[in-house]
Amino acid sequence: MAEEKKQCEVGGSSLSVDAMETHDVLEGAEPWEPIETKLVLGSFAVAIIVLLIGLWFVPTSILH
Repeated sequence: MAEEKKQCEVGGSSLSVDAMETHDVLEGAEPWEPIETKLVLGSFAVAIIVLLIGLWFVPTSILH
């Protein structure tokens, strides 16, 4: 029996999962800007702060 390869149709051409390499996937990617790093880190910081406030607020509101 021949081994079947998973394939994905993309824009009229097929890509083999085995043939996909990191450089192929990132070939047309834009460079990462420093402001994008700041936005991502800021989003994580806000999410952690909101999570901590929620973890504090919910138990105190249930117990009172």
